[in-house]
Amino acid sequence: MIMRKNSYKRTIQHVSFGKDPEVTQRVSELSNLCINSIETITPNDLLNVASGPRNRILLFDYEESLDLFKQVLNLPLASKNFETILINVPHRLTTEEILRYGHIKGLFYTHEDASKITYGFGEIINGKNWLPRDVASQLLHHYRYVVSANTSTTVVDLTSREIEILRCLQSGASNLEISEDLYITESTVKSHLYQVFRKLSVKNRLQAIAWANQHLLS
Repeated sequence: MIMRKNSYKRTIQHVSFGKDPEVTQRVSELSNLCINSIETITPNDLLNVASGPRNRILLFDYEESLDLFKQVLNLPLASKNFETILINVPHRLTTEEILRYGHIKGLFYTHEDASKITYGFGEIINGKNWLPRDVASQLLHHYRYVVSANTSTTVVDLTSREIEILRCLQSGASNLEISEDLYITESTVKSHLYQVFRKLSVKNRLQAIAWANQHLLS
């Protein structure tokens, strides 16, 4: 099954350092099945185009992305300029793991056939979601009950540092990684997190990320 021609002229870009030949081969095979080839963009390049036009769909290989997130903090995946696709997922992910990839439009498990994956790519390019039923249900439950129950329509008085902390949470960074990235101590990070949770009326990182995904769109 060949990917249908898109009507929005959007492109899929594989975010990768290109160090894993198995991943490169996998993406190359998918690209060969697509009418529009899949380009490759490094994480550093991605940081430079975060404010560009909204026509990029970012492709992540799940196993590769685990190392990528450790090497590069604060990828702008929550930016309204990007949508994301996740492939080669070996098992069902937690909601927090899914939210790490920003505005996710498609998720494909390891066992899925390449032709089915590329057909899904075409649907995503044409504006649709392509999520397994369990993932769609998971996200629906999250936004219906977690976000609505723990967000406020009033303006939240966050400091610039607290917003930086929230951005780090969105990227999936640990307290240690946040401290290294912002050049502050872990105890200071914990203090900022306490203030952020208090101001947002949330109880944990997952709920804070959900708030950020709803309100820190750019």
